[in-house]
Amino acid sequence: MTAKEWIFPDKEENAELTSEFCAHFDVPVPVAKVMINRGFDTVEKAEAYLNKSIGCLHDPLEMADMDKAAERIGRAVKNGEKITVYGDYDVDGITSTALMVRYLTGRGAAADAYIPNRQTEGYGVNRSALEHIAERGTSLVITVDTGITAAPEVEYAKELGLDVIITDHHECKEVLPRAVAVVNPKRADCPYPFKELAGVGVAFKLVCALEGGSQTVLERYGDIVSLGTIADVVSLTDENRAIVEYGINKMCSDPNPGLGAVMDIVGPGSKWNSSAVVSYSVAPRLNAAGRMSSAMKAVDLLLTEDAGEAARLAKELDEENERRRQVESVIFAEAAEMVRGRDCFGKKVLVLAKRGWHHGIIGVVASRICDKFNKSCILISVENGRCKSSGRSVEGLNLFEALRSCGDILEKFGGHAYAAGFSILEENIPELDRRLNEYADKIFKREPTPRLYIDAMIKAEDLNLDTVRKTRLLCPYGAGNRTPVFALTEVVIEDLRTLSEGRHCRLICEKDGVRIEAIAFGMGGLAGEYSPGDCVDLAGEMNINYYNGAERVQIVLSDIRLSRRWPGDILPSRQDFADIYRYIKRQPRPIKDEAAHLANRISYAVRRRIKREKLLGALAVFDDVGIISLGLLGDMVKIELLPGEAGKKVNLDSSPEYIRIKKSLESNI
Repeated sequence: MTAKEWIFPDKEENAELTSEFCAHFDVPVPVAKVMINRGFDTVEKAEAYLNKSIGCLHDPLEMADMDKAAERIGRAVKNGEKITVYGDYDVDGITSTALMVRYLTGRGAAADAYIPNRQTEGYGVNRSALEHIAERGTSLVITVDTGITAAPEVEYAKELGLDVIITDHHECKEVLPRAVAVVNPKRADCPYPFKELAGVGVAFKLVCALEGGSQTVLERYGDIVSLGTIADVVSLTDENRAIVEYGINKMCSDPNPGLGAVMDIVGPGSKWNSSAVVSYSVAPRLNAAGRMSSAMKAVDLLLTEDAGEAARLAKELDEENERRRQVESVIFAEAAEMVRGRDCFGKKVLVLAKRGWHHGIIGVVASRICDKFNKSCILISVENGRCKSSGRSVEGLNLFEALRSCGDILEKFGGHAYAAGFSILEENIPELDRRLNEYADKIFKREPTPRLYIDAMIKAEDLNLDTVRKTRLLCPYGAGNRTPVFALTEVVIEDLRTLSEGRHCRLICEKDGVRIEAIAFGMGGLAGEYSPGDCVDLAGEMNINYYNGAERVQIVLSDIRLSRRWPGDILPSRQDFADIYRYIKRQPRPIKDEAAHLANRISYAVRRRIKREKLLGALAVFDDVGIISLGLLGDMVKIELLPGEAGKKVNLDSSPEYIRIKKSLESNI
């Protein structure tokens, strides 16, 4: 597993304020600490954060052009004009489209939907689609979750006799389309107080403006709005919290018929009180339609009132999702092998291209590659010289801005800081690779280290059912309000074993007489790095494990590290430096290996244990003073001795990297 830098709260612990929160909100100490450490450090701020009532929603008419959009739609409904809702093929676009069509037809409007085919049309508003829409008698087009960069297409729509209203939430370019109305909270001139709505959130606001209030809209469509908001991974802060909270409750009690059919396939309704479950179980099935065939199938699912049709469509989407998973698995294996085979250690952005990759799947795979290797990743599907791509980024690199710097060689691009897509000619891919890595080199002077943000330190006694249950007061979790991560230090491993054929790991630990259970999903390699008797720090989420009718608290591990009680296990000594250097010098170069495996081999060679964390620290110091060149690629390291290193005299313990490691041992814990 990739070493992470643990980031602890900046605030000094305030026992008096913590006690005040515990009493006022009737919560245990860890829950109070999370609120305080996240900046809600007065009762008033915390109450505003916890408020998920409809009353906290903002007035939709504060959004620029909202009045113009509502007036034009109202006129179209009154005059019986044909309206086409033009959406995107992801879950945000699908739910936006279904919401708008359901509302308009409910008001008696002649409204239909159009979503471009991902495979044949690609992303966004296109001319041939507008021609088709005009031919079938439409006079007003409302875009949802798309259109903010479609200035030329809007001009063409006018030539066809179409009025266009744009609703979107993506980043705006300098010149906005000259539409009847452009409704987007991210417009530079938009005074709307909350900028992080999903596309379905903006569409929801338009429906609220048409309806004259939010209550009835949420009662009818809250589950659809919630689903799109969760799926698009927008910040679950401000009014998004109220939208998602209300929508999840509606999913549990009175779901849309189509959503209900999907939930019947996935599992019992009692599970649907979590945004994470919705994100991992419902959203992928709707997304599969746009990725594998046509997103209109998912729109039809959300529009139908017929239980039989809903069940049929839900089953088809489930089957398409299974096909998507199979294709994704193949592409991921090919992309990962490509990264290893091309020696990408020195790159900070991975640009991978291949003919035949399904461009409806590459975004999901780019995300997985980004996570695995801790590098920004762009996957490109090549077809007849023209390429479609999808990218994901690590913290610190704004992918949208990086692509903007390469705009002259891209045909079209869009997205945001962490996810973006574009089209490009095949001949320009090498130039794109070069430019993106030059851009990233200016931002990252060294390989970025993934960060783990700790919300609060806890004691062993805090691991109880009451704490876990009251932590849920902070829900819904997602971007901007992530699931709290707690750190528990200096626990002793009593038992450690792998599960599911080595994929996962289960630990039993002890501290202060308390038995602590932890589960590490996808971290089976821990069994080779740690042993019973090791003193470690644990970081993760608190959870309740239900098994055979019993409830047990467990920590779902985000990371584990050697306890900082014994710096000798972490801070390299002169002997450690010497032994590690001699081992490296004896090996054929360059050395490419997983850090844990290399640590085990060096330990065997020197007849004493040198743990992975200490090895990585020593290598970082060697790199810092110019003895070696160190490359990192997820769990892999690449080590090359630099020319002229032989006989080189260096003061290792005065290097900036050594000082950083030493200070990290003295801080926070």
